[in-house]
Amino acid sequence: MKRLIFFILVLILSLVAGFQILCMWRGASLYQRDLSKENLLKASRINPSNPDPFYRLGLFYQWNIREIDLKESLHYLSKAIERNPLGQEYWLNVAKIFQGMGEIKASERALDNAILLYPAGYHGRWVTGNLLLQAGAFEKAILHFSYILAHYPGQSPIVYDVLKKVVTDSNFILERLVPKDPASFRQYLSYLYETGDKESAQKAWQKKEAYAYHPDRNETLRHIEFLIYHGELNEAFFIWKGRLQEEGLPIPSDGNLITNGGFEKEKFLGGGFDWKIGTVSGAEISTDPSISFEGKRSIKVVFNGKENVDFVHIYQFVPLKPNTEYVLKANMKTQGITTKSGLRIEISGVSGHFRKESDSLMGDNEWKELMVAFRTPAQTQGGLVRVRRNSIDKFDRFISGTVWIDNIRLTEK
Repeated sequence: MKRLIFFILVLILSLVAGFQILCMWRGASLYQRDLSKENLLKASRINPSNPDPFYRLGLFYQWNIREIDLKESLHYLSKAIERNPLGQEYWLNVAKIFQGMGEIKASERALDNAILLYPAGYHGRWVTGNLLLQAGAFEKAILHFSYILAHYPGQSPIVYDVLKKVVTDSNFILERLVPKDPASFRQYLSYLYETGDKESAQKAWQKKEAYAYHPDRNETLRHIEFLIYHGELNEAFFIWKGRLQEEGLPIPSDGNLITNGGFEKEKFLGGGFDWKIGTVSGAEISTDPSISFEGKRSIKVVFNGKENVDFVHIYQFVPLKPNTEYVLKANMKTQGITTKSGLRIEISGVSGHFRKESDSLMGDNEWKELMVAFRTPAQTQGGLVRVRRNSIDKFDRFISGTVWIDNIRLTEK
């Protein structure tokens, strides 16, 4: 029994001693975390083999605004390194001190030591890259940023944020820094979309094959939508047609710029230059397989008579040339459309340079062709075609009734 108790006591003492040794080696400390200079000095005297008080004294003289002293900071950081040469954070702070003192070569040697201790770590690479960048050692810095991009893809946005401040040539980032694999290229594109960098995204897309990046439908649509949002409709439409061809979908060959103008399909690709159909209070939008001007169906809107609906919820982006004459046509049928504001077809420039609209239909009408003839202004890249009904400020403003729309065409005149 005594032997058992003795064995347990020895085991406990060994664990405690081992933990203390591990704490000292890793730079950890169990003393009270009061960063006053007096307490830190006291801790260093009580346990002179522990590197942590010396490290914290180094930080104290590095950051305490009333007692900044880089030489004292370096003195204590060096003592911490003497006790634990494997503390990466110690070397990184020594590098910062040397850089602050203008000793760039010594700073770089400290950074080399920090990386050697933990070459696969993110933190060391990030601090090293930034310090080298600040010191003007650009080529050395990008080696560490490239490593982060390749091994820590989740951190790529902050790397690109830093690089954009010092690199104006997006081709350099693409060719020298983005890892040559599809996942990294996808992340870079995503970053460009999120930051709205249109020119860099266009350049990157043209070089996607060099990264073995083969976008799926959703990725292609994201790029198309990005280009549309930034007014590059002609380029977006070119990519759109290429995707249709890739998926074996029909490409209009009769000069009609409207996709799915007869609403014969639910969707083509589900974005880009497809119809965008929203939801709106006071109206219900659906396809109708029982009524059509031509083909097998049309699109139908039923107004419930309880809302003054401002209707803009069936629309499609279209590419347009500048200084060119076009004709927009649509066939509509109405039943019991009330109020003095009826349904019409409309086109407007994506940048707001022009807007043209047809006559509106009210009451009961059999299939009737509505038409808009227009000439695009200079610099036009595209427009927005939509079915439109304006809300009105009148007593009789709640619209009811049904409208069917079919056979929408947009062609050069």
